[in-house]
Amino acid sequence: MKAGVFHVPYMKPERSSRATFEYSIQCAIEADQAGFVDFMVGEHATQAWESIPNPEVVIGAAALQTQSIRFAPMAHLLPLHFPGSLAIQTGWLSQVLEGRYFLGVGAGAYGRDAMLRGQPDDLSEAHPRMEEALTILKRIWRREPFEYKGTFYDASFPDEHAIGVPGVDAQEGGDVHTMSNFMPWDGPDGPEIAVTGLSLNSGSLRWAGANGFQPISFFGGSALLKSHWDTYASAAEAAGHPTDRSRFRVCRDVFVADTDEEARRRAIDGALGETWRRYLVPIYKRFGIFEGYVADSGTGVDASEIDMEWLAEHVWLCGSPETVARKIDETIDKAGPWGTLCMNTHDAVDDPAPWFESMHRLAKEVLPNVEASIAA
Repeated sequence: MKAGVFHVPYMKPERSSRATFEYSIQCAIEADQAGFVDFMVGEHATQAWESIPNPEVVIGAAALQTQSIRFAPMAHLLPLHFPGSLAIQTGWLSQVLEGRYFLGVGAGAYGRDAMLRGQPDDLSEAHPRMEEALTILKRIWRREPFEYKGTFYDASFPDEHAIGVPGVDAQEGGDVHTMSNFMPWDGPDGPEIAVTGLSLNSGSLRWAGANGFQPISFFGGSALLKSHWDTYASAAEAAGHPTDRSRFRVCRDVFVADTDEEARRRAIDGALGETWRRYLVPIYKRFGIFEGYVADSGTGVDASEIDMEWLAEHVWLCGSPETVARKIDETIDKAGPWGTLCMNTHDAVDDPAPWFESMHRLAKEVLPNVEASIAA
């Protein structure tokens, strides 16, 4: 099992954009040095706790200070972009990273993001816009002339031999007006594409399976995780795509320290606990998301009684390296294996050392033991 990062990022609303940017680069550098394989950067326009609207800026800056880790916007929300522009930008960035790039796509989950673009806040246009936008992206990446008239978008790709400059014909233009080639580094079929799922029997992961994209699960309990893989694999098999669990990524909250007690204290009193207290617990209680966690724990606790100690024990991968490896093994026993465990990041700007230590220990002390357990 490999280690990755899902950089949402969960940042305090009072944190400045500059501080968020600099911390993002720090996290990418530490992940690269620790041997992580992926660094995925979320895209959000209106959520104060999830505060990066243009992940490609972070990816470009971090690429110059890292060696091997791969990057992805996770995800570019296709309904909120003009697909012609996004096709060129993603193709160019994949060339800049020379193979250290893949692409996350999604429809978006926040009505306010859609409102900013003049779209319905009930997200009724989100999925059809996403399908149409992806069609255009793929056609532009192939660099073959076309004209497209859609429900939401119009687009075209010009003949590369046409100048497109008024009053200048092709022969006169010569090499001066040669068209730039921003085909993705991976070739005309585009970069690898990944899709996240959050709900039971996720429609997003069914769509990912039907298209042969890579699945990513936001953990909401073992039953939910199992449903994510089963939903994805069923759709992939029906469409004739391979179902390889090594491509499956699972996002978890992780904190590793010398002992269970130290890890629990650092997590609860630090960045992880701050996010859950102020942001995630109120949201999860409101939308009933704790049900899967409670079922996993076997405690029968009521959602109103859930506190940080309970989360550290039953939800977070929190503890010594041995305890965290055991918790991962227990999840695998219930839901099956996966290829990459992705740490969610939290706002440790004021005291990053314990957080970065935890990242290194996950990659170097925890996951090798999990790998040995899976092999056995």
